[in-house]
Amino acid sequence: MSKVSIIVPVHNTEKYLENTVRSLVKQTLKDIEIILVENGSTDGSLALCHEIAKTDDRIKVMHLDKGDLSYARNNGLKLATSEYVAFVDSDDTVKSEMYETLLHIAEENGLDLVYSNIMKVYDDRPPKYIYTEDEKVSVMTPKEMLIKNFTHKINVNACTMIARRTLFDNLKFPEDMYFEDRAFTFRLINATSKVGYINKAFYHYYQRSGSIVHLKNWKMYYDFAESDRMRLEFIRDSKMFTDEEKLLVSRKSSESLLRKLRHLHAKARTADQKRQFREMAKNISLIPENCQLPMKARIIRRFIKMFFV
Repeated sequence: MSKVSIIVPVHNTEKYLENTVRSLVKQTLKDIEIILVENGSTDGSLALCHEIAKTDDRIKVMHLDKGDLSYARNNGLKLATSEYVAFVDSDDTVKSEMYETLLHIAEENGLDLVYSNIMKVYDDRPPKYIYTEDEKVSVMTPKEMLIKNFTHKINVNACTMIARRTLFDNLKFPEDMYFEDRAFTFRLINATSKVGYINKAFYHYYQRSGSIVHLKNWKMYYDFAESDRMRLEFIRDSKMFTDEEKLLVSRKSSESLLRKLRHLHAKARTADQKRQFREMAKNISLIPENCQLPMKARIIRRFIKMFFV
């Protein structure tokens, strides 16, 4: 059995896929399996997956008719056989030592999950480190990691980590939803007993103008708001945080929810969109009254309370 199963959803990324897989087969950790989950592509991605699989017996190919990232990840997990799993998007790359390093940290400390840092890569400008990199390794409780997750002290991307496969026995990525990582990774952390973090950017997140995350439409704004709703609901119901800690960890998601509600209100055109906005607006009740928000967010909350709640 391999040490790490790397699940790669593939959807219309024929142009980038070989570069992605190349970064995986060159890993210093050789005992891996690579699961390419082609889902609903209309380009030559499926044929390319099969061609690539012929070059390395560690590569498996799964085909799905439905094009959805979370659906692909959830189905890829069914093929995974390793103790730990990882996720890579099919237009990104990782450093060659990523999985050897993360696995070593996990095994040395008996961890269920190990996070790492992320770097944004552009075609027309230098790469951007989202967090200052010092390569420090930290071992912490789920609560400590959740505080970092909710306060944006670490990234929320599912592709920067390895996680024990058994964590997914009762957890699935939310399907048919944008910003699925934001809506999911905090639940994964909550299911662990001990976690780790290395502040080194192993994952290279490519910023392309045609990428789906750069398209701003109604559903994207709505799903982002929904991810904030889920985070705030979890915080409200959690028994692990004190009242003071809840104020701290609610702040970022509260501000984000209010910003997205402003966009949803401005973009609502159909009767159904207006109804969805009104339903989502009710969730400002999840924002603690004493939550320290910037002035603009406080104005938005007051406006929504006055006219929609």
